[in-house]
Amino acid sequence: MGRKGWFSALTLAVMLLLSGCLFRSPDDLYRPPEKSPGYEQLNAAIRAVRTGLEAEFGTRVEDVTIMSGDNTASIQLQDLDGDAVRESAVTVLRVPGIEKPIKIFIFNEINGEYVVTGVVEGEGTAIYAMAYAQINGEGRKELAVNWQISTGAYQLGVYTLDDINLPGEELDEAERLSAIQGMTRADLMGTERLLTRCSVAGDGSSGCRLLDMDRDTRLEVLVTRMDASGLGNQVEIYGWQDGVMASLSIAELSTGIASINRIRTNYLAGEYDQPALYVTSTLADGRRAIDVVAYVNGVLTNVALDSSGISREVIQGYTEINPTDINRDSVAELPSPYQLPSYGESTSSNFWLIDWGQYDQRGNRNHVLTTYHNMSDGWYLEIPESWRDQITISRNDQVTGRREVVFSHWQGENREPAPFLSIYRMASSRTSELEEDGWTVLREEENITYAARFHVSVWDCGLDSIDLLERFNTIQRSWYNE
Repeated sequence: MGRKGWFSALTLAVMLLLSGCLFRSPDDLYRPPEKSPGYEQLNAAIRAVRTGLEAEFGTRVEDVTIMSGDNTASIQLQDLDGDAVRESAVTVLRVPGIEKPIKIFIFNEINGEYVVTGVVEGEGTAIYAMAYAQINGEGRKELAVNWQISTGAYQLGVYTLDDINLPGEELDEAERLSAIQGMTRADLMGTERLLTRCSVAGDGSSGCRLLDMDRDTRLEVLVTRMDASGLGNQVEIYGWQDGVMASLSIAELSTGIASINRIRTNYLAGEYDQPALYVTSTLADGRRAIDVVAYVNGVLTNVALDSSGISREVIQGYTEINPTDINRDSVAELPSPYQLPSYGESTSSNFWLIDWGQYDQRGNRNHVLTTYHNMSDGWYLEIPESWRDQITISRNDQVTGRREVVFSHWQGENREPAPFLSIYRMASSRTSELEEDGWTVLREEENITYAARFHVSVWDCGLDSIDLLERFNTIQRSWYNE
């Protein structure tokens, strides 16, 4: 069986091991899963490497945790040469007490045996995240490794494998295998192209991102850093230039940042599908700032930054919502909440509407839509522009199992608001009975029904049941976590 055949079998075996039970009989559920010969050979090769390291350094070798990202498996099958076949297997081991304890081993199958064909080494206690990407535009993919040096301290390293002088294809398989087995770990070492400090956000999102910022088909590396003083918070972009990884530009983040909360990638508005980095932070005074960083005319630019050195996107008093593609057009919208007026002793002072806007590369913010978000009940409503400055909101949860949000026409501080719409979250009900009573069923989920009814009102809100159905949405938590 050739190399691709072995790895096809290995890929299938790993998929089956990870996927659990597929159409098995009860007896099969208690039988250990069969492993392919390729899988067993790979594990034998890994065990041999582990044994060799323990003999060399006189200490027990540890497995390494990869803490986040898409590549966290202990054995990762990868297409490093870009031929659409995952012919390489990658695993990570740690040798305590030495200068570069973490060692990433790349295996390939040659002549029916797995052999180490590349090594990357680094410092630290763990790997926060690891990615494989085409950065230099030539040869094999590069490895981008987010090393965890210690608690709260991280570095990003980028490594190429192109400089490893493996025996050529002119040798037959047996000769090539023997030649590679005779190479030392130093012979197989990948070349370090970049090593720089980076940060990790409070929600666990990595401060290192791979994006094609200049649209040249090669990926650039974006590194977010936070300075403990609150000054010098920045994003730096690195790219392949004249045969080396070079710093291309730096953009400053808002001054006075106390902590970085969240880092996400998306696009700016406009016809060019310009990638951007959205960095959400908490300022020293407790407000939240959102910086928007993009590569504009060859310069990394914070398009949301104003002349004071702080983003124009600053939120105070409402921090539940993050930049989100709220209208699903592949461009992130930024939230700008504003508080609704209240009447008497009403608790409506706790209710907000959210204006959502998009940035373009010129730093223009364009209004997209307005919503009311009910995070606790799991839904939101797109608010018509005609409602602006015309409504207030209150709650009525007096009926057991029914949570009601009341939309009322605002008539000024001295007049009681007039209800015109209620939206309910309730335990599952007979929807036919609700509809017979004049209710509009908005959504049905497991054990939950969302419904609405219009109140008799002299104020025309401009919506009917069909409009309400189009404007009502349940909150998908993943939208706020991408």
